[in-house]
Amino acid sequence: MQDLKRIVHKLNQAVEQDKHIIGAAVGCGLFAKYAETGGADLILVLNAGRFRLMGYSSTASLLPFGNSNEMVMETGIQEVLRNVSSIPCIFGLCATDPGIVLDDYLDEIQDAGFAGITNYPTVGLIDGVFGEALQEAGISFDMEVAAIRKASEKGLFTIAFVFNEEQAAQMAAAGAHIICAHLGFTKGGSSGVKLAISLEESAALSDKIFKAAETVNPDIFKLVYGGPVNSPENAEYIYNHTEAMGYIGGSSFERIPTEASIIRVTELFKKYQEVKSENKQLRQQLDLHTAIKQADYVRYITSYVTMHLQEPITFDHLSKELHLNRNYLSQLFRKKMGISFSEWLIQTRIGTAKDLLQKEHGNIQDIARQVGYEDASYFSRLFKKETGMTPSEWKEISHKNNNIPRS
Repeated sequence: MQDLKRIVHKLNQAVEQDKHIIGAAVGCGLFAKYAETGGADLILVLNAGRFRLMGYSSTASLLPFGNSNEMVMETGIQEVLRNVSSIPCIFGLCATDPGIVLDDYLDEIQDAGFAGITNYPTVGLIDGVFGEALQEAGISFDMEVAAIRKASEKGLFTIAFVFNEEQAAQMAAAGAHIICAHLGFTKGGSSGVKLAISLEESAALSDKIFKAAETVNPDIFKLVYGGPVNSPENAEYIYNHTEAMGYIGGSSFERIPTEASIIRVTELFKKYQEVKSENKQLRQQLDLHTAIKQADYVRYITSYVTMHLQEPITFDHLSKELHLNRNYLSQLFRKKMGISFSEWLIQTRIGTAKDLLQKEHGNIQDIARQVGYEDASYFSRLFKKETGMTPSEWKEISHKNNNIPRS
């Protein structure tokens, strides 16, 4: 377990060096391990992370689908604490759990090796009729404030999720080391919320929360979590418009990128040839842009023709595309390629036709169209002139001997 003074010192160092404090909220050892490798400053073990691994939304963390504290303790001991070696692990404490004796349970958390606690799951996310009912039953945010206070007194590092200025002031007075403006469940991905407050609204709310906390404790660390802040760009907006020192992410670090990665890798295995073809077209397009940038006009012509071989292509069209004199461009082409453009175009089309005849089962008419010839008879005459045999003869021989020489 990390020493409290050492944790605070390292976070202060990060702030002094203009480095953002990053907390990763996880639900398994694998994500914790690689969040640490990626440079996270804090690991938060939350029941929401566990539910995300099951394929559910983080909203499941607020419902009676399991014992939150037992879930976090088990995940922490069996997976996270074993995989994290040099940064603090924070226990996501359900402070309103009637099955625990707070003082004793905080000792268990400390003995297990956790460096601190945070108030999650939190009743701060529950409003409306149900929120009022909880409040009347005494299951309130005050219980979370009490947990943060007791944990701070025991020397545990504390992160307080808050939703308004009043809660921020309460948590700062209770001794919270980090005030985290909770902006709601994270937007994005397949199971993320669809509606969230805007970045502008998030910045305004965070600013009010930070000012309320600073009034009580000027040295408190100020972070944000959730809502529309699901990318480095959105986090940067918050940094630029508030005094936020960092960001805590859950879905944005594991669920959203994992969803995208699994889908992409599966598609690559399933549709490899299609993706390979797309990548080839992209490389050809980049080659065109590079040729223009370097004023390599002959390279542009050869790349363009390769991409549009099935289309009618004239040298006049290419010279107009490049805004160059036709005769000048023709001289450049002959000087570099050793033959005229028309000769090179025929050779390129016939060469491509040879490959298609060898690899594909289409008829001669189809292959002629693929290399830019609508008239199959004209294509056949050109092919025989270039190769000494008709397309049909070439196809028959090539299927017998794949090593037939190209003329």
